[in-house]
Amino acid sequence: MKPSANDKAPLQKVRRRVLALALTSALLVAGCATPRLSPVDANAYWSGRMAIRVLKDPPESLSAGFELQGSAKAGEMVLLSPIGTTLARLDWTPQGAHLAQGQQQVSSPSLQKLGARLTGTELPIAALFEWLAGRPAEAPGWQVDLSAHAQGRISAERREPSPGAVLRIALDR
Repeated sequence: MKPSANDKAPLQKVRRRVLALALTSALLVAGCATPRLSPVDANAYWSGRMAIRVLKDPPESLSAGFELQGSAKAGEMVLLSPIGTTLARLDWTPQGAHLAQGQQQVSSPSLQKLGARLTGTELPIAALFEWLAGRPAEAPGWQVDLSAHAQGRISAERREPSPGAVLRIALDR
């Protein structure tokens, strides 16, 4: 038995609604996407994913995509969600640092303190830039593993001072 034109009408309405919902979702995601950083110097630009776990009770974790350019003295970092929306934007110069998270804006004379506010722990900023470049650098309390740097992997662990922290980075290649 063949369906009549009246039987097809509800099915076509459902298909149109599904298509409209899919298009609306795609437009919303595209509208929330963040423009990528424009690398000024390819040797001072990195992107990938990072995960930071602070070994508190209970543990705190942050995991995000990132784009980073510059140096420990001056630069910019954007943290991104899995769908590409901006979670936070951090920029710094020798005069101070600025963090934007949604509608919240925070400034500080110290990148170190602002970074700790963002990640939940103090990171060795100067050493981190060396590690990203594949160069070992001392950071009190931290042990870094650069053995997989050629594959875009960096891991570091802070044992002192407490609480400990674990940092994992996967660079885009």
